[in-house]
Amino acid sequence: MGKGENDFDKRYRFWMKFGPIVLFGPIFLFIFGAAIFFTILNTKVIAMGNAGFIRTAGFRIIIGILAIATVIFCVRGLFKPGKKSIKGILGRISGIVICPLAAFFFVRPVILDIPYLDHPKITYLDGLKFDNDYTGDGPARYYLRGRGIDGGTHNFSLGEGAYDEGTELWSENYELRAKVTYLPYTETVMALQYLPGLDEEAEYLFPPSANLPDDWESFSIQINDNVYSLPAPLSDFLKNGWMISDEDAGLQLPGRDDYKGYDSSWITLTNTKEQSIDVIVYNTQEQTIDITQGIVGRVSVIYGNYEFAGTELRIPGGLMLGWSTRDDVLQLYGMPDESYETRNLTYRKEDVTSPYWTLSFNEAGFLDKIMVKNQIDD
Repeated sequence: MGKGENDFDKRYRFWMKFGPIVLFGPIFLFIFGAAIFFTILNTKVIAMGNAGFIRTAGFRIIIGILAIATVIFCVRGLFKPGKKSIKGILGRISGIVICPLAAFFFVRPVILDIPYLDHPKITYLDGLKFDNDYTGDGPARYYLRGRGIDGGTHNFSLGEGAYDEGTELWSENYELRAKVTYLPYTETVMALQYLPGLDEEAEYLFPPSANLPDDWESFSIQINDNVYSLPAPLSDFLKNGWMISDEDAGLQLPGRDDYKGYDSSWITLTNTKEQSIDVIVYNTQEQTIDITQGIVGRVSVIYGNYEFAGTELRIPGGLMLGWSTRDDVLQLYGMPDESYETRNLTYRKEDVTSPYWTLSFNEAGFLDKIMVKNQIDD
């Protein structure tokens, strides 16, 4: 019995003396080796491709390992014999609670991106902004920011070569676009291509709603995921999340007058995505009605407000505000009824009093403003 207790004491003293070395030694060697690896890697910025993902994953995994090692240290200290202060106990409990969460949030994006290595996501960016960071003794960091065709805002890390190519092309064309193949959770760029506009793959990757016709005479417009064919009840917009301003909420529209025709009012609709559209609401009835009972007969949207991006607003044929070009419109809709230089195209159904589209373009030829009307005024 005494011999057994003596052996137990020896093992206990051994683990108290050498346990940390046995437990943390491999972790220390791993971190030390990784530090050497990243020191070598950092002599040149590798932010893109498989090497960029390995670099990002390695950094995140090391942080995760350090967090788990901290948990083990806190658990060991918490159950170690001896007197402990309240502050020390609370500190170790905090470490046990916080560090696993930190490890989870650092490592989770890496794990979630693994299935995307074989089929990464693709987006197209406009409104490109290039930035660099020369702080510290390490190599410079290069970044590309832009609005995605899917409506999101992206911030990608680039290699020096991709950054230099982009800034040079952008200095020649401020409307330059970028096609980015990337991993969605770590936002690691796998491939990057600078383009003057959309390529053929974009149509396949970002199709319009099946409810959006190809014919401009349908007077249909897709806003976010909903398609409206004018004239349309204002209630259709309201039930899809659009809101009337407090100023216009109580507006009343008088009934039809044989002399003046239909009464109408311009109002602005907004939604929770901080988007806005200007519409004309008509009263086609004989009696006075509340504005919410009216009919939307005209919609106007300006891309210069940057509230809509790509797929968030489309017109017949899938043409996109801010992305489709004048040539795209001419190819799909044919020659217009009216044209003002290269900036405006107007398509009318019959004559000057008939429903119409007026499409405006910026200097680079991209669709910049949409005005659609399909409501007879009287």
